Amino acid sequence: MPADTLSVAGKIAIVTGSGRENGIGAAIARGLARNGASVAIHYVSESVTPRAQALAQSIRDEYGVAVAVIQADVSTPEGAHKIVADTLQQLKADHIDILVNNAGAGKVKPLTEVTPESIHSQFGANVYGLIYMTQEVVKQGKMPRGGRIINIGSIASKLGPAGLAVYGATKAAGDSLTSSWARELGQTHGITVNTVAPGPVETDIVKDEPGVVGPLVKLQRIETRPGTTDEIADAVLFLASEKARWITAKYLALDAGILGTSA
Repeated sequence: MPADTLSVAGKIAIVTGSGRENGIGAAIARGLARNGASVAIHYVSESVTPRAQALAQSIRDEYGVAVAVIQADVSTPEGAHKIVADTLQQLKADHIDILVNNAGAGKVKPLTEVTPESIHSQFGANVYGLIYMTQEVVKQGKMPRGGRIINIGSIASKLGPAGLAVYGATKAAGDSLTSSWARELGQTHGITVNTVAPGPVETDIVKDEPGVVGPLVKLQRIETRPGTTDEIADAVLFLASEKARWITAKYLALDAGILGTSA
């Protein structure tokens, strides 16, 4: 009997917010591609274009899979529609198997300094984006039975760190969507929906906000260091694989034990 694997060979995957080579989204895209999936790299800012193109080419060269590169705004219906349409076109596919809703926005600010623009930006990327992208992969993307939707959340939805109230609220909304969609899309389409919720992870965003990361790391129960993007990607790969076919509606905290059993 051959050894068990986490192969996703032949699958078509979209990973939103994956254009920066050292980010969680890029690590997830690499992990899926390394195990056989064709992937769509997505980003929103024009300044990220060279990095997204370079990442895509490195994945093609290293893993020999097809890679799409798409610039669009997930927080609008038009942007979400474009991401799915361009993925199908560039990858010459007729459906989407895996959606990883990784694109997000967050800012550390005390309540009295949070601006309307920041509120709209965070809810746009973190809540509207989940809704629009999920609608599009189910309808336009014709996600089949056995499809996977994986929302990248945050332990901020449970922990409530100071200065991250709006961000935490958007991630809590995502947790609720995961729970509702797991039932709805599971019963109507045979699709699983789960949340992967990282704690502090070594990315550009974390490096920019050391005042939040330091205290969180001290709460960890093993190895008081930030996590790595590959550690998040490994969990996503498992949930995207056939091994996770019976797992849905789950909130998986990847935080070295900060939340303990409370999640």
